[in-house]
Amino acid sequence: MKPEMLPLIRSCRGLSQAEFSFYMGIPQARLSDLETGRIELSRHYEKKIWLAIQRLPISSMELQHISELVMLGYSSKAKKQKQK
Repeated sequence: MKPEMLPLIRSCRGLSQAEFSFYMGIPQARLSDLETGRIELSRHYEKKIWLAIQRLPISSMELQHISELVMLGYSSKAKKQKQK
């Protein structure tokens, strides 16, 4: 799991940070910190992400596509476009 995947995972279900953090069981500010890389994606938070994925549910195929998008640099491109 990579932090860059988090916004894409959320967008699969049209969820805000507040909504996804609810499924993770953490404060929204903590999710923001994870997404921006201000804090490391530890095992603890990775377990919380998997909990949210199970609760939603998000399929393994969706996660594979998200992973591929991140590998292609999609998330960094999307951030740059938002900043313009």
